[in-house]
Amino acid sequence: MQIGDGVEGVIVGGTTGEGQLMSWDEHIMLIGHTVNCFGSSIKVIGNTGSNSTREAIHATEQGFAVGMHAALHINPYYGKTSVEGMVSHFEHVLPMGPTIIYNVPSRTGQDIPPGVIHTLAQSPNLAGVKECVGHARVVQYTENGVVVWSGNDDECHDSRWDHGATGVISVASNLVPGLMHLLMFGGKNPSLNSKLLPLIDWLFKEPNPIGLNTALAQLGVVRPVFRLPYVPLPRPKRVEFVNLVKEIGREHFVGEKDVQVLDDDEFILIGRY
Repeated sequence: MQIGDGVEGVIVGGTTGEGQLMSWDEHIMLIGHTVNCFGSSIKVIGNTGSNSTREAIHATEQGFAVGMHAALHINPYYGKTSVEGMVSHFEHVLPMGPTIIYNVPSRTGQDIPPGVIHTLAQSPNLAGVKECVGHARVVQYTENGVVVWSGNDDECHDSRWDHGATGVISVASNLVPGLMHLLMFGGKNPSLNSKLLPLIDWLFKEPNPIGLNTALAQLGVVRPVFRLPYVPLPRPKRVEFVNLVKEIGREHFVGEKDVQVLDDDEFILIGRY
């Protein structure tokens, strides 16, 4: 569905793909499976980052061994490290292949300072940055020749057309890939952006990917199964999503089934899997 609507790449096992809930064996298997099935049609970026440099090295070796085109790397989270340690962490994985560095302080608890990126940009393998801090940071990079993908769906239109971002690594694209592609490559379009903002706002009422998983289940694209600690959005929010689909147009969303509210007892929550 993503390929058919012009999406250029997919992240396998990122935050939205619940990489943090998978074993590394599952993770690498899914990367390899995606490459095997779709690698000739779309770029496959494996999220092989970790807060442990040892794990990041091992997973990245395996990811490139099964054919991924690039790696997505987060900075060490929770335990965090010094700026010097951050640089060293990335320098141990950059030589393996094309790398996108992902900066999302709201999840990691630590910003990647621009100085770190400018140091790492000396490597030919730095493909770019997924940046969630905001427009001012995007401009800092784009004005210095560093490729940036917006990491914020609600800001991506302005980041793209006013601040030089090359595109977006998107959550909403999992639902409306054609519209997100148009938003990024069809020229400045504030009316389309305004049309999509209520959906984007709905998606982030609870931490991602709770909203997305709920929506995909309502659209009949995935089974209504949640790996804990994620649980579906409550029924009033599911009703809101049905109305959003009607307002935007069912034809713009992935899948072919009618959107459903679903009852609470239709969702399955699993703690061991």
